[in-house]
Amino acid sequence: MSIKQLRSLLAFQESGSFSAAADKLFITKAAVGQQMKLLEESIQTPLFDRNGYRPSLNADGLTFAKEAHKVIENYDRLFSRLDAGDNFSGTISLGSVPSAILALVPLSVKSMMKDVTNTKVRIIPGMSTDLYDHVLNGYIDLVILSKPQRIEQSLQWETLVEEPLVLLTSNSFKGQDPISILQSQPYIRLAQRTSVGLLADYWLTKNKIMVKESMVMDSMETLGSMVAHGLGVSVAPDLCKSDPVFSNLRKIPLPNNPKPRVLGMLMRKDNPKTKVVMQLKQHIKNTVKA
Repeated sequence: MSIKQLRSLLAFQESGSFSAAADKLFITKAAVGQQMKLLEESIQTPLFDRNGYRPSLNADGLTFAKEAHKVIENYDRLFSRLDAGDNFSGTISLGSVPSAILALVPLSVKSMMKDVTNTKVRIIPGMSTDLYDHVLNGYIDLVILSKPQRIEQSLQWETLVEEPLVLLTSNSFKGQDPISILQSQPYIRLAQRTSVGLLADYWLTKNKIMVKESMVMDSMETLGSMVAHGLGVSVAPDLCKSDPVFSNLRKIPLPNNPKPRVLGMLMRKDNPKTKVVMQLKQHIKNTVKA
């Protein structure tokens, strides 16, 4: 029996299926199933009712999960005491929206690795809404995301930077007026399921600008590449740290005070790895300021 197996069991209990538990833990459905099989073998007791449409915890499983929750709490409390020292050894997880993974995340982690020798950082990309749920449930230690509309009391938010919305064009494009450019050029839209996409669409709607949509992208990385190759223009944040492709794009200021993208960090207040997570946060803040 291992802590990993107990966490998988609790993830199943919270989510209701092996697939959903796998998504929470960032492993495969097969891996969750194998862990549960090994757990049942180690305690020599069936924990699941597998006769229905989908597996569910039986009476023994529910009782065992209740005790497993106490074990995890005690384990994390012990971890917290160990973290109080200066010799943390282990893995911390950092979730991030794709736009921050272009440069902010690697620069920050590279900076931190110069100061610590026995800490590993696991990078987990995702959309802001998904990252919020993962840090809230304790599956990720720290996330970089767009500011949520609502923040639970158990979470700690810290703003990193406000990134203004701008018009992106290729470096070779010569137009100057953002409104006429948007009305005449092919428009590459960020998907509305992204917080940045919603922000850009809100500005376009508010200013009654009709665009000629040609593509829909799921991330800033792919959007930047399409714009750089002259396939269209787009409205997006001017990233505080960007890769060479995005850095080489033209950024034309937009009129009428568009709302900026507020980028920040979120973690649980009771995170057992608080000290080392705070170290990572400081490196991220230093990278933004550099």
